[in-house]
Amino acid sequence: MSWIKAALEELFSLFIDDVRFSIAILVWIAIAAFELPKLAINPDWNGALLFVGFAVILVVSVWRAAKKSP
Repeated sequence: MSWIKAALEELFSLFIDDVRFSIAILVWIAIAAFELPKLAINPDWNGALLFVGFAVILVVSVWRAAKKSP
């Protein structure tokens, strides 16, 4: 039974390397999809705000990875 678990973990790691990064991206997409339209701003800015969120998530992820490595 442990070989099945190992195989599934290996398969999962083929597609997702950093779980926190992936979850942050999915959460930001959900926030952008459901909350950005409710804000009292011009809808033309939604794309720019989505990009800024992705950029912040990427910078934080790289910063954490750099902090871990010796």
